[in-house]
Amino acid sequence: MTSRAIPLLIALAVLLPGCVERRIYIRSEPAGADVYIDGEYVGRTRAEDHVDGPLYANFVFYGTREYTIRKPGYETASGVVKLETPWYEYPPLDFFAEVLVPYPIVDEHFVEVTMEKAESADVDALYARARRYRYNSRPEDRYEYAFLRMPFGDRKLPKPYKMKPNE
Repeated sequence: MTSRAIPLLIALAVLLPGCVERRIYIRSEPAGADVYIDGEYVGRTRAEDHVDGPLYANFVFYGTREYTIRKPGYETASGVVKLETPWYEYPPLDFFAEVLVPYPIVDEHFVEVTMEKAESADVDALYARARRYRYNSRPEDRYEYAFLRMPFGDRKLPKPYKMKPNE
């Protein structure tokens, strides 16, 4: 190899860097659900025929991710997706994949969820359950008696707020 070839190869390595794109694609039925990955809002799922395609989130590290998908009127869907490390991401091959390969490498993972309709809550049953709980609870467990749990010296009720005539 000549002395001119080495700088040329270095220049080519710098000018033609590779790139690895890591993506999680999320689809839900019905579309329009809010998506959270590891507790962070990612976006809303899109319809199948949407111009931008399905919703996706980029990630940097492999491992286990928790996802939550919410939509009003539907049960919240949660789960875990395991992101396996591909063979080209182990050292020393990762250097070549990230830097020297002249075309982008796309690592894609998919999550598809079919959401179920939420049952409407029976309000009367909810009130009955609340009354039953209140009847069976001890007075010191109730909010109104919270001052009884304060240290002995602080067991004074707060003074009521008196409104001024102009208020």
